[in-house]
Amino acid sequence: MSSPITHRKSTFALAQIKGDVCLVQVPDSPAQGGMSSALMVADVHVFRHEFITQFRYSHHATVHPADMHILEPIEEHCTLYEEEKGTVFLARDVMTRMQKLSMQARRPVPLRAQRYLHRPRHSMSASMSSAQLRS
Repeated sequence: MSSPITHRKSTFALAQIKGDVCLVQVPDSPAQGGMSSALMVADVHVFRHEFITQFRYSHHATVHPADMHILEPIEEHCTLYEEEKGTVFLARDVMTRMQKLSMQARRPVPLRAQRYLHRPRHSMSASMSSAQLRS
């Protein structure tokens, strides 16, 4: 007996869309040798966080590749998808990783080069005393 539900082959992933980390459902990537997905827009289903490990379908989005970055594909055994209800439950370890990724996305990124451009200033008295010692 075949199942009455038609399964579209898709994958859940943690993605960063325009700076926000969210749960998305994306179609499986095209076969190798196909057109590069870096040149094509992506159609994704975005899910919003509801409660602890529960997410609910929020909206469909067509996203330009420059605006979306897949941070981590989620293995199928780490999700429970109730398609008819539009609900996804994530494993707790995936939730922990999502929280860490969200915190990192909100934190401003320091420019590492700035650390090396600025030298610590010496106090005026220290500069004068070393100049006075040389004379």
